[in-house]
Amino acid sequence: MIRRILESLETSREREIYSGLDTRGELAWSRSSDEILAAVGAWQATLRSRGVRPGDRVGMDLPRGPELLPAHLAALAAGATVVPINAALTESERESVLEHAALRTLVGPTDRPGRAGPPRLLERTPESPALLIFTSGTTGEPKGVPLSETNLEANLDALAHAWGLTEADRLLHVLPCHHLHGLAVALYGSARIGMPILLLERFDADLCIEVLAEQEATVFMGVPTMLRRMARSPLVRDLPRMRVFISGSAPLEPQEFRLFEARFGHAPVERYGLTETMIVSSNPLDGERRDGSVGLPLPNTEVRLADDGEIEVRGPAVMSGYWRAPELTREAFRDGFFLTGDLGRHDEAGYLRIAGRKKELIIVGGTNVLPGEVEQVLAAEAAVEEVAVAGMADPDRGESVAAFVVVRAGQDETAVEAHLRARAEAKLAPYKRPRSYRFLSALPRNPMGKIDRRALSRI
Repeated sequence: MIRRILESLETSREREIYSGLDTRGELAWSRSSDEILAAVGAWQATLRSRGVRPGDRVGMDLPRGPELLPAHLAALAAGATVVPINAALTESERESVLEHAALRTLVGPTDRPGRAGPPRLLERTPESPALLIFTSGTTGEPKGVPLSETNLEANLDALAHAWGLTEADRLLHVLPCHHLHGLAVALYGSARIGMPILLLERFDADLCIEVLAEQEATVFMGVPTMLRRMARSPLVRDLPRMRVFISGSAPLEPQEFRLFEARFGHAPVERYGLTETMIVSSNPLDGERRDGSVGLPLPNTEVRLADDGEIEVRGPAVMSGYWRAPELTREAFRDGFFLTGDLGRHDEAGYLRIAGRKKELIIVGGTNVLPGEVEQVLAAEAAVEEVAVAGMADPDRGESVAAFVVVRAGQDETAVEAHLRARAEAKLAPYKRPRSYRFLSALPRNPMGKIDRRALSRI
């Protein structure tokens, strides 16, 4: 992958391919391919001065600025393993990640590159991953997910073909750069094919719409929360150059899919993946994009469903195992397939639909209830802005279903609850119907935009 990125930079000299926008959407800085190559060489000089060798791990804790991409590329070119650091971690979580990663050095906001020089491509040691992403740091010991050059190259190549990405596109980048979607898919994936990147300092719905129009971006990658807010923005702009909106990291409710398509004239391309598997499936660029679905498996990727509905994945982008955790690795695989912990089903056309996390199952009187199934029924109510369900302790049946609802502005909560109870009675078996309805101003979410069901159960 890094060889392909450097070759892409070499062949697109003097093109402005990496730019930053401020909070007003105005150009704050810009770098050409030549300038990025020089910066990669300069960062390599810094890493050499710190004793970094192939196989070492380099932590990256840089802000969204002009040095972010060159510093990452320098570490990869030096044969090192990049370990992105999530700035939102608490001090104890951060210390745990740093301890598990056993870094050679950490590149932070106050660091500066050394003397400029041409990049040097060094071979990494065979056992050394290119990227090491730590997940679940808030639920105990962090799990390190190592991704090799082979994993990254296979997945990014498949996605470039699936989404028709070329150097003629222009990406508006609003995702965090410490996880798979924002870092590997968006940042590395764009650089790999020479696609110009517009790095926005932070997400704002109105600002994104303005930038998409003014900067003539063609590709947007986001999470459902972002698309939901953009669809409800009062700002109206023509987007003549826009080609594809890609959504992932959490399900996009069918009614939100339709609202977005009606507003912008683009059906979002929903996809599915995990850090451990990279991107597994995607709705087609050319062909039917089904709301409520994450599409079809990428080429050379196998998806199967266990008897209990758990999604299992095998393919060239799946990690070989967790970082220095042989027991966790053994538990995570069966017959060469990675056990995702997600529940799903295939519709009549073979499209994959996600029903929720296996651990989020609500067990009512010994019978399983999928949160996603209940949420889909309730979310169809026109007065509902957002809805999530979770299991609550029940002295009689073990658990009962509770619904947490955000209503649209101006709606009466009492009337909305009555409509929801009627809808649930008509559409859901008795054990699946929510026993209680709680109204919130917003649903609790984690930094990835996913609903925090554990937080719901504590409300």
